[in-house]
Amino acid sequence: MPKLGRYRFSFDTWKILEVDELQLEESEEIGSLEVETKDWRPIEGKPAGNIRVAFVDGVRRTENLVYLESEEGTLSKGAFVSIGVGSLVLKLGRKNPVEEALRGLKVRRYFFVEKGTDLGERSLRFDLGETSLEFSVEKAEGEISPHVNTVMSRLEAEVAEEVFRRERPDLIITDGTVHYTTKIKSLPFVGYIKRQKSLYIYPEKTWILRELQVGQRTPLILVHSQPTIEGEGVKTFDKLTWYVRISENEGLSGIARLEVPAGIGVKRASAIADITAWLVPKLASREFTDKRAPQNLIPIKYLESILRHRLGSQSLIRRVIVERMLSL
Repeated sequence: MPKLGRYRFSFDTWKILEVDELQLEESEEIGSLEVETKDWRPIEGKPAGNIRVAFVDGVRRTENLVYLESEEGTLSKGAFVSIGVGSLVLKLGRKNPVEEALRGLKVRRYFFVEKGTDLGERSLRFDLGETSLEFSVEKAEGEISPHVNTVMSRLEAEVAEEVFRRERPDLIITDGTVHYTTKIKSLPFVGYIKRQKSLYIYPEKTWILRELQVGQRTPLILVHSQPTIEGEGVKTFDKLTWYVRISENEGLSGIARLEVPAGIGVKRASAIADITAWLVPKLASREFTDKRAPQNLIPIKYLESILRHRLGSQSLIRRVIVERMLSL
């Protein structure tokens, strides 16, 4: 069995294994349903003209799983993972060529190992003729999959900060929940949550979701969040969230939830919520083009496609890793 440092390792060569794409879950509780208004009723979205919106997203791909055995006989896992993040900055009401819209593209490759595994290497490099693949070695805090999502979310936050600083878009919409960093808490950084695993509305108020028409939203809701990404000593992270009906689909299948850091203030959050209630339904995908319709937004769909392409050929990368590692 070949060795990497003081570890023997092996691959599962019969199939491509995937680190489970566990979603980052945050412990959240309802703070108040009257932070914006006591009049609990649907609110109409407001057109915003030719605004500029940055859509930020990331994709992750497991290239190989590795099983590591130490000299003492302990077993652990490692994962070669490629992560791509980027942004599409679109101005509504005009054509947006991809080469002009794509901003902040980052492709990072990692070899994640479980805590307590020390390879004695900072990176693993694989030459490919005139180019090379370099995987940074990083220890996961806990399970590998949530740690991968943490790393990807941090990269997305970096892209969002860079794009806002350089492009000054009116809105930044990220696919998924907003995680705490001190730099984004005052930005127009909107989390877009497609799947509703929990409802942040008291049972006696959920009737509003049946009343919502396409292009309408609920009032703002204050939620207290315990972030899964370390927030520079911050124990809680308040958010303002709201629900928007994006299609005529019945029930929650036609609804999306959005959120912003509470640090931007209720007045600004209310204005952003009004814009998203008008904007998001216009960008909702359709069933005949996207199996995740209607919640998967069209710009996010194309951004994900671009990012996956930029990760390179999975079969080639997988083969190179196995061949080079087995020759050690």
